[in-house]
Amino acid sequence: MKLAFIIPNLKGGGAEKVLSTLLNFISKNNTRYNVHLLLVKKEGRLLKTLDKNIKIFDFNKDHARKSLFDIINYLNIEEPDYFISSLDYMNLISSLAYKLSDSKSKFLIWEHNNLSLHSKKTISRFLSINKIFIKLFYSFPKKVIAVSNGVRDDLITNFNFSSDKIITIYNPAFDPDIITKSIEVDIDLLKIKNNYIIAVGRLARQKNYPNLIKAFKILKNNDKVKDLKLVIVGDGPEKHNIIDLISSLNLSDEVFLIGYKINPFPLIKNASVYALSSNNEGFGLVLIEALALKKQIVSTDCPSGPREILNNGEFGTLVPVNDPVRLSEGLLAALNGEPLFEKESLLKRAQSFSVDKCSKLFFNLLNETL
Repeated sequence: MKLAFIIPNLKGGGAEKVLSTLLNFISKNNTRYNVHLLLVKKEGRLLKTLDKNIKIFDFNKDHARKSLFDIINYLNIEEPDYFISSLDYMNLISSLAYKLSDSKSKFLIWEHNNLSLHSKKTISRFLSINKIFIKLFYSFPKKVIAVSNGVRDDLITNFNFSSDKIITIYNPAFDPDIITKSIEVDIDLLKIKNNYIIAVGRLARQKNYPNLIKAFKILKNNDKVKDLKLVIVGDGPEKHNIIDLISSLNLSDEVFLIGYKINPFPLIKNASVYALSSNNEGFGLVLIEALALKKQIVSTDCPSGPREILNNGEFGTLVPVNDPVRLSEGLLAALNGEPLFEKESLLKRAQSFSVDKCSKLFFNLLNETL
């Protein structure tokens, strides 16, 4: 049985990381399926992590829309049993290709983002236009998989989908390898000789690192905070703006911009607090990784994943979005152990998002759509 997944590339975002994890799990544990991965362009750091039995189809295009006829040809020639698309703009192209092909595949969309917010960046800045496109093209698949209840509710409320069209399956985020890899030697870790707060994620506006950096500045102005650094792991289009902000706040010696790391876990493991400062998330994969490493977490209460992952504040502190003062207060409290979330309960919470558990739900859905 052929399972075909499509995504633009494997450059290392949350959706790409989750897809790689699921594909590797299927390839290694379920010989019933032949796994195909369709890429608009075969590029990205995560390629080297893929199991050798995954067959990659490289369309070698510089934009998803240019792969339309490649997808149609693939569907007509390879005739996969299931065709599963990820990321909103890619989902529109995949849906059109599916409709124009002769495919008898069971088509599913895997939605990783809060579309009423995210589609303004990827499809059109006008939500009214996005509603038309998404309502039309997301009607073609048998089901839409949402990575959180917040993403599901957004699709139902803002795009008028029926509740039985959308199913929530949390991302397969916990893997025991997170813990194993966290004990590896990291050169950057050896350079940091202070307690530090850490954040991991793409340097993009969505992640709102200015919010975190301003909160850190407030902390540094507190006489009770000594020898504390901020470590940000990631790369992206906002890097230069972030560097300028750090410089303007006289924090150049206090904030470490590490860049992208395929294994950020040693840095997360040794941090005092994990911070997430986003304006919005579809899920919040890094929070599971921080929980797995038993970290105290302070996160913005943004749509859609953090509140669900942290179970309304049971496993971490939630603060308002884009409020540096409240974020700094949450970070200071976490540094002082107020409240102190019990470490083993944090690990147990992470394990509830295991690859094994989430993949079972995924395969149950496939069986339902036969």
